[in-house]
Amino acid sequence: MVSASCWLGVIAPGLFAFWNIGVLDVKTGVISTALLWGAVTAAVSPLALAGDSFARGTEAFKKGNYSDALAAFQHELNAGNDSANLQYNLGITLYKLERYGAAAGYFRQLGGDPDWRDLAEFQLGLVAERQGRRTSAVEHYRAAAAGRSERLRRLAGTRLAALAASPRQAPEPSPWLGIASLSLGYDDNAYALQNDLLLDPSVGEDSYSELFAWGQYQLQGDARDGWRLHGFGYGRRYADLSDLDLGSYRVGLSRDMQVGGWQVELGGAGELVSLGGEQVTQEIGLVGRARQDIGDAELTLSYAPGHFSGRGDYGYLDGWRQRFDAKWEQPLGPFILDALYRLDLNDREDLDTVSGGHYSYSPTRQTVGMELAWPLLSGWEVSAGADYRSSRYAGTNSLVDSDGVEKQRQRDGERLRTWLGAEVRLQPRLQLAGKLMVTDNSENFEIYTYDKSEASLSVRYSF
Repeated sequence: MVSASCWLGVIAPGLFAFWNIGVLDVKTGVISTALLWGAVTAAVSPLALAGDSFARGTEAFKKGNYSDALAAFQHELNAGNDSANLQYNLGITLYKLERYGAAAGYFRQLGGDPDWRDLAEFQLGLVAERQGRRTSAVEHYRAAAAGRSERLRRLAGTRLAALAASPRQAPEPSPWLGIASLSLGYDDNAYALQNDLLLDPSVGEDSYSELFAWGQYQLQGDARDGWRLHGFGYGRRYADLSDLDLGSYRVGLSRDMQVGGWQVELGGAGELVSLGGEQVTQEIGLVGRARQDIGDAELTLSYAPGHFSGRGDYGYLDGWRQRFDAKWEQPLGPFILDALYRLDLNDREDLDTVSGGHYSYSPTRQTVGMELAWPLLSGWEVSAGADYRSSRYAGTNSLVDSDGVEKQRQRDGERLRTWLGAEVRLQPRLQLAGKLMVTDNSENFEIYTYDKSEASLSVRYSF
């Protein structure tokens, strides 16, 4: 999926038509893929011996297998090779994979080495151009143009001249960004009922349609430093079970900035949720999010406190939820790993009935999950994932369980979800995706125990 920063930083492809950046071969000390203007060489002595993984990485890069090259170079790094040419090769490979933030991290590490500084500045200029940061690109090219290498001075001068001669060749990014998605799906247990209560296999199963739209408008600055307005709308409509129709609408304002090497977002938002056409809750919340590239991986930390107000008969949902997230994205050979830890702390009014029953709606929840995505040729990607969630509700619940017996105890639950997905990019902005998800929810009150399967097919468009 294309990130917001990628769309906002898009550059006319012709700007880079002549820049075929290559990988430095440890045995020869030269970049193995020639530039149009000639091979750029580094003024350092190559390593006397190259590990097998380094050689494999170089060969894979030459063949255009950049994911395999990255895996081989990472293996060499983990084996203890911290040489400058390995760092350069990691940077170039990440650049080819369009992981510009991680690539820049390796090039910056070379900035303290006088033998590599000029080449690193030139590559940082290319990265900045790809990200749409013209001012930063000019600064890096000027630094390379003042260096010792005549060839790099000429190359950097050519880029500076091109930027000066055609200042509008890279079009200004649109302040608008959005995604729209339409899905059709099937749910074999839409009510999430205990299996024993489904006396008729057809009870609770239904098909549905979903519509999701998200958008943002850049009020000031850009994705790295600026203000933006954003929001989304979501709706699920069942073919028969209209009392389960779900709607959610959210709008927010965020300030993006860079703080100590972290990309930080601070903001607030409001959201309305409806069920069966009736408004259930409204939420007002804050969000703090910080993201940083660590080598070739990306770490995101967030904290989002929110206050909920139940509407009508849903007053028992009044109260606070505090959410803490830690996300990790890491390439693993040809795969991309996404891992998540989430902690939810709830403090709600809860529900007391006239018959003496007590239902807690204040769970402490912990979720851990991961997904492996496998990008394939011709725009295909397949994925598989799972998450596990444990819930422990505050206080002592008092209710009649599915066996007709009134029970009093603290409510505990576990949920395991697994899924398989596939998507194909039909056009640069148009995607088709399918997903199969299985949920198994088990609790110490049997009335809350259920399992379900869902299948969906979606078409998405980015603009």
